[in-house]
Amino acid sequence: MEDKTILIRFGKRLKELRKINRVSQEKLAEKADLSMTFVGYLERAEKSPTLPTLAKIASAFNITLSELLNFPDDKKITSTDTKTLDKAVEILEQALEKAKRIKTERNK
Repeated sequence: MEDKTILIRFGKRLKELRKINRVSQEKLAEKADLSMTFVGYLERAEKSPTLPTLAKIASAFNITLSELLNFPDDKKITSTDTKTLDKAVEILEQALEKAKRIKTERNK
């Protein structure tokens, strides 16, 4: 992944977490022992955070590092998930067929 792309994605994630937690850049900076200017730089993807900085931010939100770096668009379906989805589709198709039969019987 391109360096700038990951910084942009992290900046969006940081802002998203701030909004969810209803925390201003100033309050986050205070809780994470960072400068408000630096928090702004991170959100605008103008600076790259170090691992200790990421840990401070995660701690300020009371989440793990992995939660901090869990970008919603990173969700991928694994092969196990595919099997589960296939089974769910099969069950839904069976339910649809049963519903059609019941509707047909009621209309007779």
